[in-house]
Amino acid sequence: MVLPNTSIINKPAMTRGLLSLAIASSLLLVGCNDDDNDHYVSAPSVSAKFIKTFTANDINSSFGLGSTATPVAKCGVTIEKVSYDTKGAADEDTNATAALMLPTGDAAECKGDRPVLLYAHGTTTDKGYDFAQVGNAKNPAVGEANLIAANFAAQGYIVVAPNYAGYDESKLDYHPYLVAQQQSTDMVDALDSARSIIERKKRANDANYSKIDDSGKLFIAGYSQGGYVTMATARALQDKNEPVTAIAPSSGPYALAAFGDEIFRGNVNIGASRFAPLLGIGLQAKYGNIYSKKSDIFLDKYADAQLPSNTPFGELVKAGKLPNNALFQKNPSDPRLAGLSPGKLFSILGGYDDTDYLIKTDFRAAYVADTQKNPDGLWADNGDGRTAANPENNLRKALKDNDLRGYVPTMPTFICGGNQDPTVYFDTNTGSMVKLIQTEVAKNPAKKVNITVLDVDKDNEADRPDYQTLTIIGQASMNPWKVNDVVKKVQTNFSNSVKKVKDDADPNGGVAALLAFYTNYHGDLVSPACTEATREFFNQEFKPV
Repeated sequence: MVLPNTSIINKPAMTRGLLSLAIASSLLLVGCNDDDNDHYVSAPSVSAKFIKTFTANDINSSFGLGSTATPVAKCGVTIEKVSYDTKGAADEDTNATAALMLPTGDAAECKGDRPVLLYAHGTTTDKGYDFAQVGNAKNPAVGEANLIAANFAAQGYIVVAPNYAGYDESKLDYHPYLVAQQQSTDMVDALDSARSIIERKKRANDANYSKIDDSGKLFIAGYSQGGYVTMATARALQDKNEPVTAIAPSSGPYALAAFGDEIFRGNVNIGASRFAPLLGIGLQAKYGNIYSKKSDIFLDKYADAQLPSNTPFGELVKAGKLPNNALFQKNPSDPRLAGLSPGKLFSILGGYDDTDYLIKTDFRAAYVADTQKNPDGLWADNGDGRTAANPENNLRKALKDNDLRGYVPTMPTFICGGNQDPTVYFDTNTGSMVKLIQTEVAKNPAKKVNITVLDVDKDNEADRPDYQTLTIIGQASMNPWKVNDVVKKVQTNFSNSVKKVKDDADPNGGVAALLAFYTNYHGDLVSPACTEATREFFNQEFKPV
């Protein structure tokens, strides 16, 4: 059965952790920015702008997070926006901004030495996405920003959350989406800039900084795109022997090359028509050979596609600038695509269309032909799970260059996700990463690893009898009783959230319930569950006062 997917048009940026339109509307109670209090601290390439201070009561009463497992705020939070210099995908000079969230208050958890959380946000097509707009329901970042502010800054963490180059006030006219080297550099530039602001403002006796100190403990976390960016940033810092206390990547497309092959071979994911322009344009900026012109890859009527955009994605669809979710032509005649069938989500979400699709059939066919000639090790018979040895297609070469398989984190690591994810496939990405890490550890038992992997979704465990929702590699830092307690709590909360989403859509469990499940799964269900689990994991590494 093919279901209408018009509801997806109005689903904003499904890969970030927005909670719901109803929750977002409640955030209007918090109000917008306090422009009268703006002030800047400037230095070459780095500046900071005060945005707003929230009390603990503001966070508890007005952030609309009651449907999540967010704890009661222990601290107030002051938000500042940091502007800094960084590089684009082609190593060109550019700028970017980041949110700096500071815990405030007299409680022991809110002063003295504080750990730093470097947070990487999920995919968005909204150019105005600004993580510093905590509490501002007029900004598309508000849901994810509030979730992180309440779960970390209000619990005593100093949070640094880059908006990434190409967003907010950045002058870069594209975003280097999933370009590992650029995105990790951007993250580190934001972190260094924020730390310089903290040090400078403490010397200046700024009241917002007077009671806190950077303890030197660094945590890195992120969701979806941010999960990928977290892993890439950890790898970059590890290669430089820079200390990282712990990391928590969630639901990231780590096996980028295998994931791309799976999509091109038919299993189109939710959000495909959002991701493709971001990825294609970003990789073109990095490598210069993905296409000669956009019409080489995109259907002629979408050849002007440009993301991120100041126009919301739903409006771009209505204006005929992009298709809703159809990535490929339905029933193509190209013989190179013979024998391929639409993936499991096709009948529900419509990743194909006869005429209104994004990627040209000949471009897809050339890509698929290379997957047959040079298969990825995850899909090849008796494959080793690694990237294809010698791909010839330029897009596949670029995806291989940014694939994170083979990286083994040496810092305590928590990897989270949900196995029914229709946006970033869990087994393809998290599963393949974990198997390769296990292989490397088996080869070198003396290698020190501390990796915990959690699948928050146990609802379909009967269909996966040989699969465990909790995997521990090496010596887990969390006490066994604590692991079991956290897992049980997170999975129970997740199951309850799934039930509510389905019941609200259709208490009889019909088509509407299934559609609601899939369209909410990645952003509104797994994201807060993994945030809850990440907080618990980090609190094992940083013992709160």
